[in-house]
Amino acid sequence: MSDMMREDFFTVPIFYIDVENSKEINHKLIHDILEWKKEDEKGTVRTNNHGWHSQDDMNLRDEFEDIKNVINDKLNSISFMEQYSSEADLVIEGMWANVSPKYAYNSYHFHHNSLWSGVYYVQCPPDCGKIKFENRHYNTWSPVYEKGIPRQPHQWQTVNYDPIEGRAIFFPSCIGHEVEQNLTDVEGQDGYRISISFNSIQIKKEK
Repeated sequence: MSDMMREDFFTVPIFYIDVENSKEINHKLIHDILEWKKEDEKGTVRTNNHGWHSQDDMNLRDEFEDIKNVINDKLNSISFMEQYSSEADLVIEGMWANVSPKYAYNSYHFHHNSLWSGVYYVQCPPDCGKIKFENRHYNTWSPVYEKGIPRQPHQWQTVNYDPIEGRAIFFPSCIGHEVEQNLTDVEGQDGYRISISFNSIQIKKEK
């Protein structure tokens, strides 16, 4: 028995939740997002490749008020669980839609000037691409591990999440991530990966 003591620090929390009544919510979101895409076909270019990225003022548009409120409610739960100040609210600061047809993907990036970021999945055809979180600073440390023994979570360099309709994933904005290519065989608009991304900040509560 070794007398060596180990302490783990700098862990990275990732939260996720399957939103209630997501089928009804998503049915309306698909319509409203695709209508927005028609209005602003060019969109904007950030980390999106071959896909449509809306402007980041989605949280200010009336038709998306319901999903904004759902996400803000979940952010409030994170604020409580992380024991943030009760004098501040954790709220969406910017929100945008991504429409990714076949072969579209999002390159590796961070979300700057934000505390928590996240993604909500609206439409996810089969094989439409996972979100991949990666600690690239960890890549400079490359030990050889014993074969046949699974690595412990603190040894992982990457973590992947499958896109699941109605699921929201929340992660610290400083964590690098990317989204794989949409390689679905579903044709037409049903083959789009449609998601909503967001950034959040703390704001002081009004007295």
